[in-house]
Amino acid sequence: MRKGIMVSVALGSILFGASALQAACTMHPASKSSNHRDKVIKKELMFQKKNFKTFSSDIQKGFNDSVYAIRLLEHKNGKKAELDLTKATKSFDKALKLEPNLKLVPIGREMAVFQYKGSVKNIKQAIKIAKGMLDNNNLQLARNILAPLKDEIDIATHYIPMDVYPSATKIADKLIKQGKTKEALRELELGLSTIVGDQVVIPIPLLTSQDFISAASKLDKTKKKESISLLNEAKVELQKALLLGYTSKYASDYKALNDKIDNIKKEIMGKNRPNKVKKLYNDLKGHYNKLVGKTRNNKKGYNPNVVRNGDKVTYKSAIREEDRDIDRFVEDRRLDAFEPINLN
Repeated sequence: MRKGIMVSVALGSILFGASALQAACTMHPASKSSNHRDKVIKKELMFQKKNFKTFSSDIQKGFNDSVYAIRLLEHKNGKKAELDLTKATKSFDKALKLEPNLKLVPIGREMAVFQYKGSVKNIKQAIKIAKGMLDNNNLQLARNILAPLKDEIDIATHYIPMDVYPSATKIADKLIKQGKTKEALRELELGLSTIVGDQVVIPIPLLTSQDFISAASKLDKTKKKESISLLNEAKVELQKALLLGYTSKYASDYKALNDKIDNIKKEIMGKNRPNKVKKLYNDLKGHYNKLVGKTRNNKKGYNPNVVRNGDKVTYKSAIREEDRDIDRFVEDRRLDAFEPINLN
């Protein structure tokens, strides 16, 4: 495929696909933790939306206009592209006049939710089966079995380098005025290639476990059975995080959470002193907050293939439709698709 065509496809999703919400849904009985999971996912997405800050609207306008110019040049419409580039240059100049030392500026972000609703037993079964497939050199089937084992919110942020990108726009603007449309297009494509990004992976089991702890901490001391049940659910979610591979970087933190939950259970089943229990909960919740904070700040750099200007949330299916036959390797309802969440 020609480079120009690939760029055009990418830019089409920037301009026209930013508000789409995709979901692949399969109906399954709600698990015990469904309400908690739905709540924590919605809460985290709202938190991310609230804390995502772009710079001035001039940078947004400048970027949009430069993107439109690329599409116009690909369709041999140099005159209209020139108008868009002139507007983009003015917008960038206005932004840089206010803040001359701008470097990387967030220009867009995507959030993808991968939700796995199977049990700990299901995860262990899938891993065991996958290992057997690998032992028999059946890599393709092993890959299909392991692919659905994701329970996370992926947050990808794209940045425009304001010390580079506006220069490409200015050069392209001058080239168009000289009638060099092909050279202008190449310059803009080069500028687009300077867009960089980072990605954060937030484990849903960690957030769900935290929510169970929060719910348990609000119960009256007389409700021992309910408290222990919620604490056990919190431990189950931590075990899921371990089995799904989210604990490797923070193994000691996860172990500390698990141990602290056991300490609270021991106190509740023993003397059950309100002040002591409250102190233990406060300590535990503080450790959860620290670990969630570490996870949110664990950014991995990457070079995005597609940049979307603005905010987008996508719910992706846990497994491709054509791969659903692998359900026969595990018990029913091990694999669950995503349920879209209304953020309004």
